[in-house]
Amino acid sequence: MLLIMLPVAQTLAAQQEECVGRYRLTLPSEAEVALTTKKAFTDGQTPPIRFADDLIAQHSSFVYDGSFKISKDLSQSDFDAKLKRAKDQAAASAAKPYEDQRFTILAVNDAQSLAWKSTKASGFYTYKNGTAVSFMTRSVSDQRTVDILENVRTRAEGEVPAAPGVCLPGLFVPSDQPDDVRSVGVTFRLKAHPDVLIFFRDLKVLKNQPRLTSRQENEFIWTGAFGVGKAVKLHGVFPWRSVKLDGREGVGSLGTITRMDDSTDYGYLVTVQGDPDASTDTPDLLLYVERNDAAAQGKTPVTADEIEKIGEEVAASVKRR
Repeated sequence: MLLIMLPVAQTLAAQQEECVGRYRLTLPSEAEVALTTKKAFTDGQTPPIRFADDLIAQHSSFVYDGSFKISKDLSQSDFDAKLKRAKDQAAASAAKPYEDQRFTILAVNDAQSLAWKSTKASGFYTYKNGTAVSFMTRSVSDQRTVDILENVRTRAEGEVPAAPGVCLPGLFVPSDQPDDVRSVGVTFRLKAHPDVLIFFRDLKVLKNQPRLTSRQENEFIWTGAFGVGKAVKLHGVFPWRSVKLDGREGVGSLGTITRMDDSTDYGYLVTVQGDPDASTDTPDLLLYVERNDAAAQGKTPVTADEIEKIGEEVAASVKRR
């Protein structure tokens, strides 16, 4: 047992604090975060969010009152070229025959940023401390778009702000106001164990969305929502276990995943049901810890027991900021 658990014990030696959406959590060791690729930021690429070695983070989503793209792969000159193209496109749109084809530049305080609006949407581009950021929304006002631009700031790896607001990878948007839309899902990859992916999502529940119980959501994800493989076998005679995230009762399960190429991996999943009728913000929460053997980079992959242990300890750390 000592030999089996040794890799996990080693990863716990240097924990990393992180925040996702309006929550904080503790990762078992230093981790890389998946961001928007340079190609996705400048020209479009699907899927757009990946790790440095091009491993896809298929579940990640950077949605807070609109959709964000966040990249550290662009140089200042790359970003300046993108900004010039955006300005040229906005200027050229003035000659378009229909109003919904035109874009207007909004006044902002930062010369390194650009904000725009059309009849259906608004957004911005900005570059802060080596991080390129774009934002586009159809759900909030032009003024809210400008407010987000002028308040968004970068944050260091492992920095968890004390002020109210929303954490995105490498970014923080201070706000104590209700969120229009929030689906912040971030995928981390342990540097000591590159086969271990940790995904956490903070999803604001809207009144018109289907309402699944924690167990129904857990089953739905395993049976196809995440597309993790061609088959999943849950462990135990009674695989559904009571697990808490931020003190809220949820459902956890451990599964053996059969990939499309018949290789085997493991996943640990926790789901907690949100409540759109609650007097305070009560979102859906999801934690998914997965072993991806193919991404191990020559290191010994972790076991099913280790995936479960990592998942349990991360789950226990999740707290509302």
